Amino acid sequence: MARNKYPEVTRKRIIESAVKLFTVNGWDNVTIQEIVDDVGDITRGAFYHHFKTRADVIDAITKEMLMANNYFNEISDLENLNALERLRQGISFSISQSVKEENLSTIPLKMNSAEFVYSRITEGIQVVAPGIQKIIEEGNQDGSLQIAFPKQAAETFTMLFDIWMNPEIFRVSRTEFIQKIEHISLLFEGIGMPLVNNELKGVFLALFDKVHE
Repeated sequence: MARNKYPEVTRKRIIESAVKLFTVNGWDNVTIQEIVDDVGDITRGAFYHHFKTRADVIDAITKEMLMANNYFNEISDLENLNALERLRQGISFSISQSVKEENLSTIPLKMNSAEFVYSRITEGIQVVAPGIQKIIEEGNQDGSLQIAFPKQAAETFTMLFDIWMNPEIFRVSRTEFIQKIEHISLLFEGIGMPLVNNELKGVFLALFDKVHE
């Protein structure tokens, strides 16, 4: 067989087939052979050229989703906002876009699993947290934030807002979700990051209500 001249095209097709199958069947119910068969014109060897394991595919999917929805890089250069305001805008814009596009957790409920959550946490820390850390450090400089440990605060920010506050991953009542909003507000205020204002609370509730329509 001739060598594939477009390896990135093959990699993209593998990911697209995997997303389709994971969406229909769930993370835990799809084999490598089923992904190969769905692509249609590749061998298992071609699959293993790009991904060593099924977990590698999950990591690649998660990373691409996080990069595609990482709005914090897009707002980091807005000169008229201080760092705290940029963080608020990043959260608000990310959630508002998800609600507008009906892309409510960037991933269907059937794809949620321990494997997915682990991948999302680790990839989030690698992909999203460095940008958050940069904004936090700028906030320490402009006076809008007073964070003792910017790296750790950025990682905590990423995990809590992307996972714990995601109503598609943790399904709770509206009353409990409001309590989570209040808790995370107090939590970040306590470390010098008074993020959650009334406008942001409304954005979170709009996300919750959309998920539970």
